[in-house]
Amino acid sequence: MADLPYPRLALIADGFTDDARADRAVEAVEAGVRWVHLRDHEAGPDTFRTKAQAFAARLRTAADGVAITINSHVDVAETLGAGAHVGWRGPAVSEARSVLGANALIGYSAHEHVEAEGDRTRGVDYYFFSPVFPTASKPDQPSTGIGPLRAFCQVASPVPVLALGGITPERVPVCREAGARGVAVLSGIMDVETPRAAARAYLRALNEVRK
Repeated sequence: MADLPYPRLALIADGFTDDARADRAVEAVEAGVRWVHLRDHEAGPDTFRTKAQAFAARLRTAADGVAITINSHVDVAETLGAGAHVGWRGPAVSEARSVLGANALIGYSAHEHVEAEGDRTRGVDYYFFSPVFPTASKPDQPSTGIGPLRAFCQVASPVPVLALGGITPERVPVCREAGARGVAVLSGIMDVETPRAAARAYLRALNEVRK
């Protein structure tokens, strides 16, 4: 199975255009998080671009070598020299690759194992597979459980998979045992009072099962 050439913990900085939420993500980076995924479905294109530029600068000041990926907005990723993340809507992986180049980090959001077999994902660097467990961020979407995560990891191999959705530090080992090479976290860091402490708890959990 391929290993990740980048961190095993991805922070989903959902709603980052809100200054208070951006502050939480920066705190997590200061605590050791080295991959931040910028997502905000409510922000208009101009707001997203402007806020992303300022936020990326803050993240890169907070720590050297922070990997940044941009959800859907491939044009913003190109401007910032960041990676991009796509899904069943919007550009395919090949389209993002044609804009960002061969060395760009490009991921795909998947929910069923068949998504690892289609042309839209050809050439992808990693997958987010979700929701593995029930999550407040997508209350109407049924969770898959560990079995489908394991099946997806097998189909996707050797492309690395990060488990997303209801991931707590205590659930990290079972996700890793199912084949996930890392985890992506939203509410577990962004929606708590102590994002620094939460980030450290995830990093400890990942380090304990690293192999």
